[in-house]
Amino acid sequence: MTTKTSLDRPMNGALNGLRVLSNGVSSRPSAAVRDDVKVQALIDRVLSKVGEWREHLTVSIGRATELTGLKDTQIRYFEELYRQDDNADAHPGSTRSYSLTDLRRLAVFAELLREGYRPAQATEIVRSFKGMIEQGAAYTITDVLRQEGDAITDGFLLSRLASQVIFAAQRELRGRLPDARIIAMFLVERRIDASSAAELETTGKEIAAHPQDMLVAVDRAAVVGEASDSGESVWSDDESSIVLFYSREPWSVPVPDDAQFCCYHPPSAPDATVVFMVRSAARDVLPADLFIATSARDHLLDWMVRMCRAIFPEFRQATRLHNYRYRSDGYRLSHTREALNRLMARVRDLIFGDDADVSLACLLLPNDLYKPAYLSILAHAGYPDEVARRVRLNLHGEGEGLSGRAFNTCEPFLTRDAAHDMRVFGAQDERCQVALAAPLLSHWDTHPFGVLYLASQRPVSPIWSETAFVALVFGNILSELLGRWWLTRLRRKHDDLLHTYVEEYVRWFKGMDMHGPEFDEGLQNIEQIWERIAAMFKDAANVRTVVERLSRQYVTLAVLDIDHSRQRHRSDEPFLLAAQRHVHQAVTHISPDVRGYWFKNDHTLLVLDGYTLEEAIVLIRRIASRVQMVPVVIEGRTERTTITISAALKSLSYQELYDLSHNDRNVLRSSLTTIIDAIYEQTRGCERTLKIFQNGVWTIA
Repeated sequence: MTTKTSLDRPMNGALNGLRVLSNGVSSRPSAAVRDDVKVQALIDRVLSKVGEWREHLTVSIGRATELTGLKDTQIRYFEELYRQDDNADAHPGSTRSYSLTDLRRLAVFAELLREGYRPAQATEIVRSFKGMIEQGAAYTITDVLRQEGDAITDGFLLSRLASQVIFAAQRELRGRLPDARIIAMFLVERRIDASSAAELETTGKEIAAHPQDMLVAVDRAAVVGEASDSGESVWSDDESSIVLFYSREPWSVPVPDDAQFCCYHPPSAPDATVVFMVRSAARDVLPADLFIATSARDHLLDWMVRMCRAIFPEFRQATRLHNYRYRSDGYRLSHTREALNRLMARVRDLIFGDDADVSLACLLLPNDLYKPAYLSILAHAGYPDEVARRVRLNLHGEGEGLSGRAFNTCEPFLTRDAAHDMRVFGAQDERCQVALAAPLLSHWDTHPFGVLYLASQRPVSPIWSETAFVALVFGNILSELLGRWWLTRLRRKHDDLLHTYVEEYVRWFKGMDMHGPEFDEGLQNIEQIWERIAAMFKDAANVRTVVERLSRQYVTLAVLDIDHSRQRHRSDEPFLLAAQRHVHQAVTHISPDVRGYWFKNDHTLLVLDGYTLEEAIVLIRRIASRVQMVPVVIEGRTERTTITISAALKSLSYQELYDLSHNDRNVLRSSLTTIIDAIYEQTRGCERTLKIFQNGVWTIA
């Protein structure tokens, strides 16, 4: 071992500023403070790492050598030196165990040796800084809160990202296996190339048995075995809930008998593999390597995995003091219904005290936040379960019952004569005398998340004004709790929308610019017609005959515009995409061989090859009629919207198209762009109007 002499490096002193030289003479050097700071920085660096050893509790000398990097002879030598003047800490014997405090001392001793100190010097420093070392790393409440904040944020992002990876991969799988369900995902930091499904199954089971120090996401319902309650639930709360796990210890993930495995290799991360555990009734059909057929989804998966790999090391560091962490990607009411029932029982006990046995507390939820039709009981204390499952409070008009009125008006309702108050739903069945309904407000101008209902058969039960105010404040807490679930439903609904129409969304983005990729594809279509015409001239024996024939053949350019699309657009629904998709469905229905090219967000270019102006007018009118007669169906909305379109048309004979440019492609494209832009301008500010360019002027057809 390399050491430095006392001339090279004097030994650092204790906290009192003394400096101990190799000859044992003490002095107070001017640099003592600076040296102390340096040693303290070294100790902080070492102890922050030693904090990761807390899970070992006590270890043998063999494990101590692995953790500290010291030889067993060095450890024993340190112990002899250390206990010479500190017999109270002496632990003689060759089979002793080493506690976390022992490991802290040894770790600092080892680091000092690596810095070049002699063993005796290093031991004296350890003794001098005994209090600081034994206390462990100096974490302040700021450090802890910052780390916890990082863990919460990173855990939240990781759970959402892992959920999206599973959701996108499952979408791709279900194109081949309709019942495929991914129940677990493992992000493995190595390349896995399986030659067969059997080999991958063996590898997958090994990973599931010991998923140590890796990102793991599982379907909670599949792993825990929770049955869906969709039979009695009015909220269709049957979505799977993805839970993110991370642990430095192996927590075994159960592998069902019908489980299969497949891998996804991210194009941007060849040294990583995403292993999916899949359940499907079909056996020996699942491919070992998951090939993503949709390019947009493949890009999404690759990006999401890259994000997971970028955030995971930070999450692992932020949770280094914790042996086990999890984060859920969403919130399911079925997971916590029992807990909410217990909560209602506690509320009833605290509100009504001795009268709790003849009182009620329940939590009601609407079937939908956008257009709620009725309220149902989610959790309760006091109702028979069979009655609670049947309760439906109609929300039409003023709303049924005290709770229906509270929901519709977003205001609390209190009655101290419930037996004779016709507003109280089921008063005779409940035989209640006092009742309170407090809405769980999401915001004053939106529908509440639910209603908290309290009632008692005792006329003197303590539902006073002060108690009602307490219920309002408590309702705000419940609002946040239930709001998480509503937001999860909203997010998943939009997730489903995005993944269902992934190709259309990509196409829509392409067509947002005035001269975007779709516009360019339309120009290419016209260029192909021009090339066909140019070939006729090239091969013609008699040019005059060709000119005469091409003057009688036409290509008509039409631009369709959705009327008042900006006024109809709402921020909470994908109207523009749905409307544009509706127009293209009408085009395909009327003329399957004609393709529409999106541009400027709500415009469509049609290249009608072989259509005269009169024929094109008939076709466009049929398309417009179809668009108007069939309502637009917007995903996630029950109502249907009727839209109309306007159009502008201009016909070019083949000869006119060829004359735009005989040789220069750039001139041709520039001329075509100018013509289409002029047609587009004619559609602006119109409603259910068809304009045509005829005899050199634009007129309404």
